[in-house]
Amino acid sequence: MPEKSIRDMNRLERQHYSLAARTFRATVMGAILLGLAALVFGLGLYAYALGEQCVAEAFNLSRTTAALMEQTVDVGPLAEEVITRYRALPEERRQEMGTDAYRAAFADITEREDYRYVREFLAAFRETSEVYDIYLAAYDRENCAIVYIADPEEDEAYVCLPGDWESVPEREVNKFLSWDGSGRLYDIGSTEKYGWLATSGVPIKNAEGEEVAFVLADVSLTSIAGRMKSFLLRYAITMFVLVNLVAVFMTRHMKKTLVAPINRIAEAAKEYIRDKQEGKTDIDHFSNLKIATGDEVENLALLMADMEKGLSDYEENLTKITAEKERVGTELALATRIQADMLPNIFPAFPERPDFDVYASMTPAKEVGGDFYDFFLVDDEHLALVMADVSGKGVPAALFMMISKILVQNYAMMGRSPKEVLEAVNAQICANNREEMFVTVWFGILDLTTGTLTAANAGHEYPVLKQPDGDFELIKDKHGFVIGGMEGARYKEYELKLDPGAKLFLYTDGVAEATDSADALFGTARMLETLRAAQNEEPKEILEAVDRAVARFVGDAPQFDDLTMLCMHYIGKEPGNMKDTKEMTVEATVENITAVTDFVNAELERLDCPLKAQMQIDVAIDELFGNIAQYAYHPETGSATVRVEVEKEPLAVVISFIDNGKPYDPLAADDPDVTLSAEERKAGGLGVFLVKKTMDAVSYEYKDGKNILKIKKNI
Repeated sequence: MPEKSIRDMNRLERQHYSLAARTFRATVMGAILLGLAALVFGLGLYAYALGEQCVAEAFNLSRTTAALMEQTVDVGPLAEEVITRYRALPEERRQEMGTDAYRAAFADITEREDYRYVREFLAAFRETSEVYDIYLAAYDRENCAIVYIADPEEDEAYVCLPGDWESVPEREVNKFLSWDGSGRLYDIGSTEKYGWLATSGVPIKNAEGEEVAFVLADVSLTSIAGRMKSFLLRYAITMFVLVNLVAVFMTRHMKKTLVAPINRIAEAAKEYIRDKQEGKTDIDHFSNLKIATGDEVENLALLMADMEKGLSDYEENLTKITAEKERVGTELALATRIQADMLPNIFPAFPERPDFDVYASMTPAKEVGGDFYDFFLVDDEHLALVMADVSGKGVPAALFMMISKILVQNYAMMGRSPKEVLEAVNAQICANNREEMFVTVWFGILDLTTGTLTAANAGHEYPVLKQPDGDFELIKDKHGFVIGGMEGARYKEYELKLDPGAKLFLYTDGVAEATDSADALFGTARMLETLRAAQNEEPKEILEAVDRAVARFVGDAPQFDDLTMLCMHYIGKEPGNMKDTKEMTVEATVENITAVTDFVNAELERLDCPLKAQMQIDVAIDELFGNIAQYAYHPETGSATVRVEVEKEPLAVVISFIDNGKPYDPLAADDPDVTLSAEERKAGGLGVFLVKKTMDAVSYEYKDGKNILKIKKNI
């Protein structure tokens, strides 16, 4: 391409870069390329035909020689004698092939009458044909070698005496020893000694009908090149003349039908720009061209005329369109934030749980995506894990994703198994799925006390598991049908035993199917390699390592699919520090104080807690949970978690009140002066004071955006 624009060129430069000149050059180049392609194809066919002719000649010669030889002399004893002596030699002796000591083992064979006859017989056939050589030999399958029996060659530099052997490709040995008698038997190969040869032959059988040797004929393929030179010269001269004739004709035709009409369109465009700058709006520049070529050029002129007529309306609506795009962009940004808020995105997700760690990420291909992950505690001892991929992308997929996520979590919180959850969600979606969308889901529930993972797969990617003493490996589980694809679909559960220290990696197809600029896939193998390289890291670092590896592989190529990953590290509980822990999460309302009290009392009764201690704990629950309900989220509402931990030695119960409300330390205020009368004492603080007095320990901390107040009572 020229460095100047056409406006900066002189007349000669414009002619050089003109469409007419380019048409001529393109026509010449196209004709040359077509001629070269035809030449290559023709030479290939010609070479193939010559090769077939040579192979046929060698095969027919070897077949005729073998047939006449079997009628005139019994070569079986000769061949068997040579092969018997060859196989009797130790391996180190065979490696001395060509030496006088080696050939001494076969020297008397050259004195045999049948050997001299066979050699003269082969020499006569070689002299009357155009083959490179014809000889009698046998194949040694075990050592991939050809063992010569009789060779008519007179030149001592090339003659192969009885027992001489040469290594040959295993392919050739198998082909000849496995021939079933159909077609031509041949092999093409190259050696440093002989160059390119086509070796063809037929087997020789002894009196018992056993194959003992082969009559082999070699044809040198080097001669084919000489036969092709004259063909190439005649073809090149013919193509040169045709290329120039075609180029001249095509150039004249293209000038008339393409270049001239395009120049007229260009002149009309110049006039249009000039008139537009001068404020003229009622002139038809392109409609008056009257170009009637009947092809794309005429269509271009018509389109330019339509463009000229519609441009004024376009300019008028441009402001409205820009405003609409800004509105859509704002709504998409809001949808992105809403979708991100739907997924767990505060890490560490469960800072109070030392027995496991989990981290996840989702990078949508568009503003919003269809992938989603989820993790939540079904109860204090069961962790639910979800990885899913909705069909399609954009806003429809995001809406379908949110519905699917809510349904999975709702059915899981009912205490259903993974199989039952997927079947219930599928039934719910299939009942109202006019858009025929679907979602692939992997759903598992981990028993945090035993490490048993119960899972079901609805057409999703294989999970990846690393046990503490192993590497990350694919778990090729049984796939069920996708959610939303068919009413009444059934799913199968399976169990995995996670040892303490195990790590589970879940992902969507956006990881393995990430593509670079050459459309090559990142692939499962690269994903596993990356995981194994980072397998000793924490879940967050593992996901970051995979994300970096995908980014390096993809490079500047656009992101094709959502990139969603989750990694869970099952730590387990240390036997020496095990605590009996229960927890519940409810809406922080005054109405739920009774439910929280009943939950705690159920645990206290199991421990045979004294009635006095139980009543003191109930009063503390009423005071502390009531404060959360009234003040933590005011004027809104939110959730609160109450956890009950039982310490063994000495026996004690620790109750934690956890909320995400406004930071507030109720222990920071001064204790009220209880020696004063109610009228004299400052209002507030008495309830917390009673909690301090009746409990054995009270503590508060604000950690990771959460208020955590703990009370301890020895029982």
